[in-house]
Amino acid sequence: MSNVAKLAADALTEGGGILRLSPTWVPRSFLQPGRRLKLHPNDYYALGTHRGGIDERWFGSTTVAANEGAPDDEGLSYCVFGGEKFTLRDTIAELGAEVIGDAIWGKYNRWPVYSKFFDNMGPIPHHMHQNAQQAALVGQEGKPESYYFPPQMNAIGNNFPYTFMGLEPGTT
Repeated sequence: MSNVAKLAADALTEGGGILRLSPTWVPRSFLQPGRRLKLHPNDYYALGTHRGGIDERWFGSTTVAANEGAPDDEGLSYCVFGGEKFTLRDTIAELGAEVIGDAIWGKYNRWPVYSKFFDNMGPIPHHMHQNAQQAALVGQEGKPESYYFPPQMNAIGNNFPYTFMGLEPGTT
């Protein structure tokens, strides 16, 4: 059993099946933070203005952020236990179905989704996320993310308090 496997198994046992994850902050160089993520004002550009402001918080992520100049682990969620930290991706690679269940592990052999808070001052540029079939045409996977807009984090509308989404049939 690897060190990550032992740490993760112990964390699951002590947490009653729940892993504690540290916050995963992601900057975007093409957007301005809305300042609703509850960061200290000095922290929004803590990674440098060349990296952009922190305007996303990712949850349960085993996906690396595709940001130019980013560290190799940007976007990955970290488990925290016993003074140690290790990625959720490594945890799932080691413990598989014990963490994500037989159905997901059997189909994907990994955790294929993540969720995020968006916090932008204005609208994000128009873009699309390909579904699995479209992405496969260019050797990629569909973008498996979900968004959470809690009212407690959205008390201020900022410059453009709207999100437009086109959803494919079957989206829940």
